[in-house]
Amino acid sequence: MVRGNLAHSHAPAGGAMMMLDRNTPSWHFQRGKFRIRPEIHRTTMKGWCPMSTRRNIADDGFAPWLLEGALLDHGYPRIKPLPSTVPMPRDLVPFDKRNKTTNRHAFIHFYEDDTRFRALAANPDRYIPKLREFDGVIAPDFSLYWNAPLPVLQANVYRSRIIGHYFQRVGLPVVPNVRWGDERTFDFCFRGIAQHSMVAISTVGCISSRKEKQLFSSGLDAMMTALKPSRVIVNGIMPAEVFGQYWEDAEFRTYASWTHRTKEHRYGNR
Repeated sequence: MVRGNLAHSHAPAGGAMMMLDRNTPSWHFQRGKFRIRPEIHRTTMKGWCPMSTRRNIADDGFAPWLLEGALLDHGYPRIKPLPSTVPMPRDLVPFDKRNKTTNRHAFIHFYEDDTRFRALAANPDRYIPKLREFDGVIAPDFSLYWNAPLPVLQANVYRSRIIGHYFQRVGLPVVPNVRWGDERTFDFCFRGIAQHSMVAISTVGCISSRKEKQLFSSGLDAMMTALKPSRVIVNGIMPAEVFGQYWEDAEFRTYASWTHRTKEHRYGNR
């Protein structure tokens, strides 16, 4: 287990977060670090071209306009914690089922195949009005496969944080999603998330085999050490042999996966 070895500061050297605003130069170097202003220009094969519209920026796959107002934690946008007075979600609804449910007293989640919310990642603004109909949203859950290249894993954590930050900036209640892969990810997969706050995780498809359960348990231990969350939303089952040792450290609440609910509704408790 990795308890005690992964607690780390969530601030850059010097103890201060970096804040991006409209007055920050496009490339601003300071003590070996740089900040990037949201209005970034690109160089194309046809020559230098300003990115003057959000459509152009989104097509780049970087979408720097999403960073406006962001506090950076070692380069990862920070998602502010919800106030402790905000209750845990009454229910969870998958993003791709948002139009098939009448239950608006729920948080939208992205614990599904990445392809089902690819369009949202490319154009978040398009979906803001629909998301406002619900109580809140859990930040997107981009896959962190244990055998994927490290830069891909880092990019997917970044994408979850930057979209979560943007949702929060436009007024949506947001719970940060915590996803890890193997031990390589423990150095960055908790960045941008405040300690002692409410977080969300999913066990669906993560604890079926012995190896998967070992990887998940190791990451859960790392999360509890690094973030010390006060409340944990669990999408899927919550077996005692994995979670039991932490039940006194935080409030855990489990929500049946949508697949499980569908099967139960169709076949009953057989």
